[in-house]
Amino acid sequence: MKTIVALFCALALAACAGPSYQGAQNSEFTSANYAAVDKLVSATAVPIDKNTPLLVATVVNIDSLNKSSRFGRLISEQIASRLTQQGFNVVEMKLRSDIYIKEGTGELLLSRDVRDLSKNYNAQVVVVGNYAVASGYVYLTLKAVTVVDNRVIAAVNYLLPLSENNQALLAQPRE
Repeated sequence: MKTIVALFCALALAACAGPSYQGAQNSEFTSANYAAVDKLVSATAVPIDKNTPLLVATVVNIDSLNKSSRFGRLISEQIASRLTQQGFNVVEMKLRSDIYIKEGTGELLLSRDVRDLSKNYNAQVVVVGNYAVASGYVYLTLKAVTVVDNRVIAAVNYLLPLSENNQALLAQPRE
């Protein structure tokens, strides 16, 4: 009987130690991006109406603002997810035909297009961002910008370690 109880306890502990969806959801990468969005939203100079559409552009490489990576695109997806979780009306731009989407890059919002987009989707704010790769970290900046007058109403800076995982996301895919 003790053997059966011990075996049951060992199996239960092994199940708890394995990877889980919840654990993946709370990775350092995701947690840092979610915390950055939380700070961005709480630091807005003017309130953002949750019922008015909001756009999220692809986070781009600071050295080449017309380029991104899987790293930047994944961060943008997580930003949109977190804003949606908080009740904001986030427009899914991959379903829009009038956004500049370059394969392998993402949804790049060119400044000349922002006013047109704001009219088309009645958007009040666009979240933009960039990243810079250094020797040990990736430095990131997110900004909430009004589409009417390009005014920055909130900004947050944060960093992620240049881990093996982040290096893989930053690497250009082989063709």
